[in-house]
Amino acid sequence: MNLSTFAFTPSKYWVFPVAFAGLPWVIWRFMGIQQRLRELFLTGGRSKEEEERERAQEERVRELEESVKETAEENRKLKEEIAQLRASHQKVVDESTTLSQSLKREREDKSAMQQSLRREEDEKGRVLSQNQRLTGELGGLRRQLESKDVDLKNIRNEFQHSQTKHDELTTLLEARSRELKGAQVYLTKADTLSGAEVIALVDAVNVEILQSAAFIADSFDFARQPAHADEIVEASGRISELMGSTLTHLLSTVVHSDDALLVQLALQGAIVEFSRWIIMTWDFDGLQAEQPLAEIYNDIRETETQAVGGRWRALTRAHAQKVALQEGDLHATMVAHISDTLVIILVAAGCTKSYEEAYRIFTQKFGERISNIVKMASRLNKAMGEEVTSADLWPVNTTSGNVFDRANMDDFEGNGEDSEGQAVLCTIALGLQRSEKIVRGDVVDFKTTTLLKPKVALESVADGLNRDGV
Repeated sequence: MNLSTFAFTPSKYWVFPVAFAGLPWVIWRFMGIQQRLRELFLTGGRSKEEEERERAQEERVRELEESVKETAEENRKLKEEIAQLRASHQKVVDESTTLSQSLKREREDKSAMQQSLRREEDEKGRVLSQNQRLTGELGGLRRQLESKDVDLKNIRNEFQHSQTKHDELTTLLEARSRELKGAQVYLTKADTLSGAEVIALVDAVNVEILQSAAFIADSFDFARQPAHADEIVEASGRISELMGSTLTHLLSTVVHSDDALLVQLALQGAIVEFSRWIIMTWDFDGLQAEQPLAEIYNDIRETETQAVGGRWRALTRAHAQKVALQEGDLHATMVAHISDTLVIILVAAGCTKSYEEAYRIFTQKFGERISNIVKMASRLNKAMGEEVTSADLWPVNTTSGNVFDRANMDDFEGNGEDSEGQAVLCTIALGLQRSEKIVRGDVVDFKTTTLLKPKVALESVADGLNRDGV
């Protein structure tokens, strides 16, 4: 019998439905066979053919029973696989849900961390900005404190000087009153300036010299160049007599590119020396009578009263200068001479410009300043030589190489006692002295008083400065 007729053929892809569709027929067929066997047993006789048929049917039944068992087993296995697949699927779904939730939490954590990082960066920027502002304010406060300390020190010094000057001016006033009473017959006019006013004029010219020298030194670059070697040697030779061998040597060996302090001091020293000459000159060397006039006046001071000597000095200076040179020519000549010397100092110090270039720049930028200094020094020449006759006033400086004496000079660095015994490099600010003739019976004496001490730079100022080749 063809089993496919009864739909018992196992299907590869649809095992479970086919197996269950043929199961009722198999049971019915099996019951019919049992009924047939009972009938044959009861009748007691079977043919051979029937027996063979029955055996075949029994064999077929056994096969069908085994097929049913196999189908049932396959169905059971399929159910187990389906259950496993469902469980695996549920596990995958659960894992996917867990992963999704974990990913969401990680994204939220990452977003929170990014926001926190941005807040920290903003806070860091704000703190850095505040720190920079506070650092700037602290630097400003420190500079203000240093400035206040310097001002306080200056005020204390000025107060001490003022006390001394007050006593000296009081003595001067008393002496002047006595002299005027005894010399009224010889004078056509009294002093037009007091000692304090002359001191103020000297202080003013010293300040202008300091500011001009600092401005000049800061306006040029310094780096010794082989192309300018001959000019440097020639310039050093020209300023040696004016500046002294020590300062000339330092100018040509110290490296000024980082710190031009030594150049500034040299410029101050040169301007101070020129200013002192302008203040003291009788005729600006126009009449070539400087030495004879000075000797004549010294003789008059010895033999005549201060009133007579002072009046002679005032008249002689006024007329000698008037005859010697015209005022305009005199001024232009002095400005040109001072400018030339200052440019030579710059060249000797290793200025990167040639002499011609440096002189052109110098006259353009600083000609007016030098002209102003000449005017101020000329004003002092008139003040000390013509407008004060009750005493002799003259500017004071200190020669290079002299030993420092704080009783007669000031160290510009303010070292005081520590500077004692050191050598003077140059004078950077003029002092002022007053000489008064004192007559006691037949005894004639001259009382000299320092109204303003000169300010000097010491050779030790160059200690620690870099030198060429060092």
